[in-house]
Amino acid sequence: MANAEVQSPAAHAGKVRLEVVTPARAVLEVETDEVVELPGRDGMLGVLPGHASLMATLGPGAVSYLTAPDKDAGLVVSGGFVVIQDNVITVLAETAELPAEIDVARARAGIAAGSGRIAEATSPDEELAARDAVAMDEARVAAAARWA
Repeated sequence: MANAEVQSPAAHAGKVRLEVVTPARAVLEVETDEVVELPGRDGMLGVLPGHASLMATLGPGAVSYLTAPDKDAGLVVSGGFVVIQDNVITVLAETAELPAEIDVARARAGIAAGSGRIAEATSPDEELAARDAVAMDEARVAAAARWA
């Protein structure tokens, strides 16, 4: 147990900093003392201040964070990685879009076209790529409705 981290209840009393970056730009940097939710490849991840260190893969979807107990904000990512360490959540995404940047009409068209690509996929990799594209477009539409 020499490497195990022991965290006191007081560790949860702090804030967590969320940073979202892509190869093209730094998209977001914000602090919150509430939960941050991330689209893990195998399901949603919830992170509070004092969370244990973690590295995980992300799938396409919404990253949300609370700005107050009853108010949230967020953005969408196309997938990538998350590193959680010392109350800093670093999202390294292929692409990320804030709600104001989302083209809803284009996303809806992508959902319709993507359904056909899923049906026509000739390999598991093609099918996964098509499903990820549809999931990203669905996340765009939902994020624009939720946070615009």
